[in-house]
Amino acid sequence: MAREIGSVRQMRSSRNSSNGVARFTRKRAGSGALKGATVQRMLESILLLSALSLPIVGHALVTPSSEVESRPAPTWFVNVTGGYANTFQLILGDTFGAGPDFQDKLVAGVNNTFLRGDAVSVFGWSTYDFPSATPNWQAGLLYKLPLLRRKGHTLFLTAGGQRWILPLVGPGTKDWFVTGNLIYGTTVRRIPLFVSEDSYSLVKSNLPTGSALYSQVYTQQSLLSRHGFRLALREGPAYSYSWGLYGCSGNRDLRYGGALVSSWKRTTMEAGYRKQFGLQDGIPNNGYWSVLFTRQVSGAFRSE
Repeated sequence: MAREIGSVRQMRSSRNSSNGVARFTRKRAGSGALKGATVQRMLESILLLSALSLPIVGHALVTPSSEVESRPAPTWFVNVTGGYANTFQLILGDTFGAGPDFQDKLVAGVNNTFLRGDAVSVFGWSTYDFPSATPNWQAGLLYKLPLLRRKGHTLFLTAGGQRWILPLVGPGTKDWFVTGNLIYGTTVRRIPLFVSEDSYSLVKSNLPTGSALYSQVYTQQSLLSRHGFRLALREGPAYSYSWGLYGCSGNRDLRYGGALVSSWKRTTMEAGYRKQFGLQDGIPNNGYWSVLFTRQVSGAFRSE
């Protein structure tokens, strides 16, 4: 989540970060003209994005009777993830709690719900800070829609709503988000390349509302594939920018991360490390590691 200029202030909480402090930078109110200019720029960006997306979305919405007719039978899926990380960190760059954390996630949904290749899912995610014995959690409802599927090119749109309850963030947050994700995939010299854009719009909270964008570019190169076992390397940069979210504005952080991803049958293990560079005062330059295991289960609905 991410952009930030101007003077900043810090909000502190004795429960936050390894030294008991969570930092939030906040741009001061400034003049009405500056606020108006910021809002105008945001509206122009939204209108531009909408204009660029309309032809693609329109094509996806009108293609359809043949798409629906050729839609495979719906299938259900459940993914369960558990593992450890050295801390709890949001995309704006701050860390919360001393760590380490136990993290888990449950995703359940239906593929081919309305169109070929779409999916409706619900998820729940939590991170538990051991030193403070404090859980933080998120949950949401998401819809994934394929916008483009051509040889060597894919584009997916995911949109939905999320609920965040984060006791370690500031005075403790109770948030309602509208979220979106666009992910484009292609192959460059036989190497899979992905570009991902995540948007977060905080519509209701006890902290300042706003929006943020998290951008990632990454590759996933196969290292080994033998007897059903696969090993791949995923790596790439990420960047966040915020428009007033949690009182933060401007460029927040730049990251570069990598992970070894091994899979066998329906079990995946991911061990990753990410280096962060803060783009504002108060954002730490730090490293983040995690080890996660995921078990995937899926099947077809019984026909009567």
